[in-house]
Parts: sequence; structure tokens; C-alpha cells
Amino acid sequence: MSCHIDENLNCINQEIIDQFHGNTICRKVANRGGPGGYISGNIKISKEITAYATIGGQGKFDQTPSHTLKGGYGGGGDAMNFQNYGSGSGGGQTAVKFLSNDLWHRVIVSGGGGGSDDGYVQTQFVTDDDGSGGSGGGFTAPGAWRHGKYDASKSANSTFGFSFGYGESSRSNGSLNEYGYLTPLGGNDRPGAGSGWFGGFASHDSNSGSGGGSSWALTKDAIIPHGQVTAYDSSYEPVQTRAYEFIDQKQFLFTDVKSISGIWEGNGKLLITIIDSAVIVSCDSQQNIFYGFSLFLLFEISPTK
Repeated sequence: MSCHIDENLNCINQEIIDQFHGNTICRKVANRGGPGGYISGNIKISKEITAYATIGGQGKFDQTPSHTLKGGYGGGGDAMNFQNYGSGSGGGQTAVKFLSNDLWHRVIVSGGGGGSDDGYVQTQFVTDDDGSGGSGGGFTAPGAWRHGKYDASKSANSTFGFSFGYGESSRSNGSLNEYGYLTPLGGNDRPGAGSGWFGGFASHDSNSGSGGGSSWALTKDAIIPHGQVTAYDSSYEPVQTRAYEFIDQKQFLFTDVKSISGIWEGNGKLLITIIDSAVIVSCDSQQNIFYGFSLFLLFEISPTK
């Protein structure tokens, strides 16, 4: 296990990990898989709705030569491993959707971590062969490690990343996304990127980690992509184009949102807590009494490494 390490080589404070029920520890070694993030928020639900959840799957690491190492469930990018050096695939997002089970109805999302390159030289911390994956989570995901150097130049955020809801899969050539890493380097071990509100970019480099996905929640101040939004799968094949569903409505807004990067390793987790509930008499007549209801819910979401 390893927690998020920032550009100044500092691990995230253990007190923060404990406060938000994380499970990572500080390990300053090379070629770390990027841990996933955490997001929570409160919401008041005043009418009956249908909700859906995606529980993200952990990315995989393997040293067995394989052209494809599948990304975690929930949009994690695939890794490629042509020799026995090893590489890791990206973690999938964990998300809650209201009314319909698709990317454009997501209301709260936690980003998954990016995969690392090889596992042979973990002693080479921040050297040229340190290709640690970027942590997932945060409204702007942290950077990954390219040849031992921290790189946040292509971090996923609320309006930018490889794709809406998908992390990029590694390729023998460079990225098909014009904003991705276009020039491939090396040919042995190439990691996949993590998924999220927007997924991360794959490095397409045998000595570089891939990026994690961003977290997001629907709030009154949320940054939302306007207009038609096209989702591409991890191989950059178009999935669908449509507008985000809740861009102009105010009924599903989260409050007290907390988002932390890089404190979770493993498959995703979703915890829903009923904080309070109320039944309200809305109309009283001789024949009928009509009741309304309100649920105050706390959503806590952790995605995957």
C-alpha cells in the first residue's frame, strides 16, 4: 500500500487518512500504483427517486507478458505488458447516479488511481525509472510521476481529462486524444489511467505512471461542462453525446462536500447514511391527508487504486 505523495515528496498526513477512513500508509518507494480518493457530501431528498451506483474495481498489476491487463470496473484504463517487467491498469470510479444509469446522470463521483509501470526497481525512488501512478480524487487530480519527476500538466479536473467517465488505456502508439501524451516511449510496460468524473491520461511510456481520475459532486458552485458532452471509452471509441442532465436544476444539490486525494487502496466503497428523516402533512381535508417526506443522506465514497 502507498498513500499520495506530493511534488515535494511529502506523504499525506496520517491524521487525514484516519479522519476520512482511508487505508493507505506512507511508503516512499518507486513505481507505486496511484491510490484512489475519497469524497462525501450531504443531500436532502424530498421525493421518491431511483438511484444507481457504480462500485469501482481495483486496477491490476501483473508481470506476466500480456498485450492487455484489464482496467478496474467503472472505466479504468487497460495496461500493456510485453515482457515480464510488469505494469498496472487504472482503477475504476465509484459513482452515484439519480434517475438514470449513465454518465450524464452522475451526482457524486470519486476518482480512481492511475497505474504504475514496473515493479522491479522499487528502490529507485524519484530516479529515471520511477513511473509511479497518479493518485485519484480531488476536484483536480494530482499528477503522476514521469521518469522520477512529478508531472501535473495533464491532470484531470471538472472539465478536462482523457474522457468524461473513462481513464485512458495504454497503446503501442501515442494517445488518440489531442491533449494526451502523443509520443510513445519504450515498449515493455505501459500502465493504464484511472477513471473519474473525467478520467486520467495514460503515459504511453515504459518509465512513467498514468494519471488518476478526478472527483466531483453536484453542488450550487459545481463546475459543469456546458453543451453536448461526448464520452469516449478507454480506447477512445465514442460512446454517446448528450448534455449533462442536471445542469439547470436545483433539487439534487450536495452540501458540506469533502474531497481528499489518494487515501484508498482496493475495490471501491460506497456508504450511505440516513442523518435524519421527516414526514410532513402537506394537506388536510375531510377525505384525504397528503404526506410529504424528506431524507437527509450522507454519501461517503472511496474509489480504487
